[in-house]
Amino acid sequence: MAFPLATVLSAAPGIISAAADIIKLIRNRKPVQSSLPPSEPLASDPRIEELAGLIEKQALVIEELARNNSNLALAVRNNRILSVVSIGIAIVAVGIAFLV
Repeated sequence: MAFPLATVLSAAPGIISAAADIIKLIRNRKPVQSSLPPSEPLASDPRIEELAGLIEKQALVIEELARNNSNLALAVRNNRILSVVSIGIAIVAVGIAFLV
């Protein structure tokens, strides 16, 4: 299922900021848990660290996708401009051919 490019480009900053907010929440939550007694299983839960690492990786991938989508939009715009110029040259060539 293809997504419209404009929708993807407009949603990318929101997704990136949401991922950054999640990372901040996880990082802020770690010091609170470290103040708990050592008997608490959440204080050194490797799953939380793994989840934080995974979310950081996802944020980097989303940021890279947003950059690539921006470059793709620029390439599409340039291709449209080139197409219009080519059509203009073709119309001029046909006009000259009829005059000669």
